[in-house]
Amino acid sequence: MDIVLKHPVKLATGTLLERITLRRAKVRDLKQAQRSGDKPEDQELALLALLCGLTPEDMEELDLADYHAIAVQFRGMLDVAG
Repeated sequence: MDIVLKHPVKLATGTLLERITLRRAKVRDLKQAQRSGDKPEDQELALLALLCGLTPEDMEELDLADYHAIAVQFRGMLDVAG
């Protein structure tokens, strides 16, 4: 799923990030993210970074509105009702 950032950000590599592709999560992604720390917010950041093909440090540079949009899309992927 492609997400266009409302507030593009320049990564440490110098690349301007304007769009993120969020892929579906696998159990192995969750397990890897859980190893990133004890705090739920650190685990969420690590998981979303994995799914977006970014580092947690790159994710921390995102505008909060863009991060929230990514998190909402991710949670929508988990909705199994329907």
